[in-house]
Amino acid sequence: MRNVMIAGIAEPVHGRIPGLTPMALHERLGLQALDDAGLELRDVDAILTLAPRSDSYLIHAAAFAEYLGINPPTALTLEGGGAAPAIMVDMARNMIEGGSAKTVLIVSADMPLSVNTRDAYIKTLADSGPVHPDIERPFGPTVPSLFGMVARAYMNEFDADDSDLGAVAIHDRAAAILHPNSHMRSPMDFATYSASHMIADPLRLLDCSPVSDGGAAVVVTTADRSGKGGKKPVGVIGAGFSMTHLHLSAAPSLTAHGAGLALDRALSFAERTRDEIDVALVYDCFSIAMLINVEDLGFAARGKAGSAFRNGEFRRDGRLPINTHGGLLSHGYPGRAAGIGNLIEAVVQLRGEAGDRQIPNAEVTMTHGMGGLFATHGVLLLEGT
Repeated sequence: MRNVMIAGIAEPVHGRIPGLTPMALHERLGLQALDDAGLELRDVDAILTLAPRSDSYLIHAAAFAEYLGINPPTALTLEGGGAAPAIMVDMARNMIEGGSAKTVLIVSADMPLSVNTRDAYIKTLADSGPVHPDIERPFGPTVPSLFGMVARAYMNEFDADDSDLGAVAIHDRAAAILHPNSHMRSPMDFATYSASHMIADPLRLLDCSPVSDGGAAVVVTTADRSGKGGKKPVGVIGAGFSMTHLHLSAAPSLTAHGAGLALDRALSFAERTRDEIDVALVYDCFSIAMLINVEDLGFAARGKAGSAFRNGEFRRDGRLPINTHGGLLSHGYPGRAAGIGNLIEAVVQLRGEAGDRQIPNAEVTMTHGMGGLFATHGVLLLEGT
């Protein structure tokens, strides 16, 4: 895979982004990522997007190409939920290695905070697939309430409590404070966490990701085209995926899912081991998602992720830095684009551009994304050059 490089990235400040339409945000990010890569629109021969909920285009990538004024041979709109960033980069890798493209522009952005109301967004989130229309929705669950059910099952199985959930929220916030693009940057301690109101017992407000405008763009290209912008190229060395269910009622377990399978497949492809990962970016739309995904990925024993977070094992100076940007819980949750921030942070760390967040001598990163309620998982392994 070392012929395939991430050569350019772009990311906005997450939160409310005024004065832009969703398509204009896609354009801004795409052009900034190309500039970062030292490439131009005429170099792009494939565009990949994830259709935002804040825009109504059915074939979004074609509409985006038209908006940019280009007509690349390939313009695809993909689906994969939070696993989509890994899917899109791996698809770009396949195009480049197969010879159908040399430069792929990936843009994933959404504006649920500015374009949708919060309540409308939560309803759309449930209606779009994670809540089964026949055997779940009639009983009234929302996505937060289903994650709350998972959290209660985890607590019952492992004798966990709110200090385990709170440790995740506090960990992410401490990292986000150091990132200028993060949505949530006010300090948080356990008292602040405990004072936040209940959303879906046992999940409090600060166990839930904020609704954010945001997203990112990534340029994937050949080794000979990378580095033209003066930025250090980052190699794509492995990808792996898994799917166990879509609806929670069909999940084989409430407390163990498929993230580890995806990582195993990525490591096998890259011929690497878990011990070689220097920074891990884990999908954490809710605090319980972080606990379960970290354990599924093999970074903590079952039921022990909370204590590992409390003990500082996943801080910047811990045994495995996790979510050095603040994760979805504090960096931001930009709707359909949630998860691409993990990929951007991985690239920034491998470039050595993370400032106060920088992990010394970071060489290999793992980026994890999750679609639905632990349904689909995508893992990318990246390496600095």
